[in-house]
Amino acid sequence: MDIKKSNKLHLVMLLAWLALFLVLWFFYIYGMINLKTSDGDEMSLGVYITSIIFLILNGIFISYFWLNGVKDFIYVVWFNIRKKKLFLDFKKVLDVDVSNVNDKILLVYCTCNDFEPKALNYSIEQNYKNYDVVILDDSSDAKYKGLIDEYAKEKNIKVVRRKDRKGFKAGNINHYLLSDECRSKNYKYFVILDSDEVIPNDFICGCLKYFKYYRNVGIVQCSHVATNNKNYFMKLFHIGVNSHWNCYQTIKNKYGFSSLLGHGAMVEYESYLKCGGFPEMVAEDLCLSIEMRKIDKYVVFAPNVICQEEYPIDYVAFKKRHSKWTQGNMEFIKYYTPRIAKSKMSWFEKLDIILFTYNLPLTAVFGLFIVTNLVVFPLLKIDLSLIYPIWMLVPTIIFFISPTLNDFITWIGRINFFRFVLYFICVIVLYGSMLYVSFVSSILGLFGKKAKFIVTPKDSKKMTLLYALRCQWKEIVFALVLLGISIWLDHSALPVILISGTSILSLILIFFSNKKYSLEETLKIDRETTKIMIKTNSLIKDKVILPYLGEFDKN
Repeated sequence: MDIKKSNKLHLVMLLAWLALFLVLWFFYIYGMINLKTSDGDEMSLGVYITSIIFLILNGIFISYFWLNGVKDFIYVVWFNIRKKKLFLDFKKVLDVDVSNVNDKILLVYCTCNDFEPKALNYSIEQNYKNYDVVILDDSSDAKYKGLIDEYAKEKNIKVVRRKDRKGFKAGNINHYLLSDECRSKNYKYFVILDSDEVIPNDFICGCLKYFKYYRNVGIVQCSHVATNNKNYFMKLFHIGVNSHWNCYQTIKNKYGFSSLLGHGAMVEYESYLKCGGFPEMVAEDLCLSIEMRKIDKYVVFAPNVICQEEYPIDYVAFKKRHSKWTQGNMEFIKYYTPRIAKSKMSWFEKLDIILFTYNLPLTAVFGLFIVTNLVVFPLLKIDLSLIYPIWMLVPTIIFFISPTLNDFITWIGRINFFRFVLYFICVIVLYGSMLYVSFVSSILGLFGKKAKFIVTPKDSKKMTLLYALRCQWKEIVFALVLLGISIWLDHSALPVILISGTSILSLILIFFSNKKYSLEETLKIDRETTKIMIKTNSLIKDKVILPYLGEFDKN
């Protein structure tokens, strides 16, 4: 059977957005026709033309922001209404018998100055016979090299290192998988593992079912749950990861563009070779997914195969990951936008890629939006009451909180109410405080600075006030400057309160990692949220066993 996708969801999304778009631009055009100054003075032609140009740019930005908001809202509502029907397609796959399959498979463990032997121990214990394990070590630290060599000797596992270390993670994988040695092994598939990832012992068999059921699958991307939550920062924010996978990836699997998400996936080796290996870019997973579509192969999501990963260990680690993703996405946009436009992918797949990939880098455009509304319009003394009526706040607020809507549906009533409210507030602070990082990373990427692959830190140290200020001083200065300009020109802090307030409050989030948990407490936290996540997955009929966490009963 071939994978088939539907355009229904994106048609509904565009119709909903078009209605809002027409209303918005009705007020916009009416306001621009009747444009006047706030003090009633006559407006010169130059001021009028300048105002119109900036208003049009603002209108385009608001329209795109609303489109993204409609996307999040429709995705969540559609999933929760049609969840049972959506999972029916997956249930057909589960009946596939792979007991007699003997395809040769390679487990690829990628590491760079971080090594988790416990995670690897769990992952290599598969209930499948014909597989090899190789450690692709890009470490420069002698300590990690020693640990890896000792482990590999004990387990009789091959370790591959390279001299040039070009191309980040993609280059590391390509170095071995494109080699004559690897080609000669006759692997049918390979599995990508990150250093902190744990895959269940039925991972290979679970993925094989998808490859055997669908003819045009190049990659099987499995689901994840965030575990090993060792401190309060991880405990608070990991629930967002656990609610995200079932909803967004299931929807994208049926209606949008499914992508490899870096790890916890099985790749058909022949398709990988046809693509020429991983494009050696920071967003190598997304790039390979595009290359797969060029050879008429798809990425399919496997919600019933659940892997474990770690949430960033503290605020600093999260910020580094966010910066990496932003620069990586900007690099992707520069090199892949023309290829996507010319590709034979369906229009709704292309739209899905745009809506999910272009968001982080577009904060550079958001910067222009801020400058326009904070500086340009007040200096021009433009009366914006006709252009920005008060009702516009309603859809704007709805779309601002839409990314957390699925979190609300998944967790409300299932976890402590106070904890959920705190989570909701802290999510706004966390992502709001990333504006400066996103803005700088976008600008750097836009003007040609090559994106760097940054390994997300796995260890956290004691956060002091001095350390927090050292980490956030640029963001705080940025916030205070915005506040000053807003109060000076607009006589109010309200226009920038979400940006400036979150940047200042982010100092509190830095200290969340100081509260550590014992192993017993960590296990309790992980089991609590994982059980809820599994319960929302209608594919889990009876029991599921996860390494580190043990057995779960859906009921």
